[in-house]
Amino acid sequence: MMAVLGFERKDARMLLAFIGMNLRDKYLGSTLGRVWAIANPLLMLGIFTFVFGYVLKVKLPGAETTLSYAIWLISGYGPWIATTEALLTSAMSLVASANLVKNMAFKCELLPVAGVLTGVVPLAVSVIFLLALLLVDGNYPSWHALWIPVVALLQFLFLIGVGFFLSSMVVFLKDVGYALPNVFMVILFASPIFYPLDSMPKVVHLLSEFNPFYVIAESYREPLIYHRNPSLLGLMYLLAISVGLGILGLKAFRRLRGHFEAAL
Repeated sequence: MMAVLGFERKDARMLLAFIGMNLRDKYLGSTLGRVWAIANPLLMLGIFTFVFGYVLKVKLPGAETTLSYAIWLISGYGPWIATTEALLTSAMSLVASANLVKNMAFKCELLPVAGVLTGVVPLAVSVIFLLALLLVDGNYPSWHALWIPVVALLQFLFLIGVGFFLSSMVVFLKDVGYALPNVFMVILFASPIFYPLDSMPKVVHLLSEFNPFYVIAESYREPLIYHRNPSLLGLMYLLAISVGLGILGLKAFRRLRGHFEAAL
């Protein structure tokens, strides 16, 4: 598959180097350096747990403990943190590495891929934090948690496809990069991540089933919280749009690649 897409085995080493560069450059000049890649999502998740689990003491219907809502929220919001981190880094990857694109001969499509894969760090932090909360709450993980690597793989395949489009757009339309945080905020609150799907109008139910961000969130919640298999239909849908976006995004990226130097 990699050969068909024009990548070679040696590209993997450069991809890893770009991932390390992204993490290093993001926290360049700070005393703790890359530790912030773990500390930032951990701090955010800790605040959510404290506020909703111990201050507001929000409960889900039928739940016995006040941690239930915090766990439910983090199971969807943790992957969302990884999603926004991945897409923002990927979108700005070409602009941030303009000197490399102009002066070095390499496959610059590796840059948005590396940008997306930096989201693996906050995702790992979120899943580990969530597992710890589940243990504290007495909701011990079952074998269904083995679905998580599959869900994560599909999530990042989807994000890579989106990343190809966003990184290309930002080269020519710098305003897109500045608008993305606001766009992601709208998507977050338009998706049933902070609140249950049942609390939304029925017409939104159907639309949410085709919302890949909702599908991703539910695919983490089902195996981790409810000890059920994620929706196979949802996973197949996510795989289909991931492959479609990946192929179309890569073709569009390579078609525009010859114009990147002049625009950067």
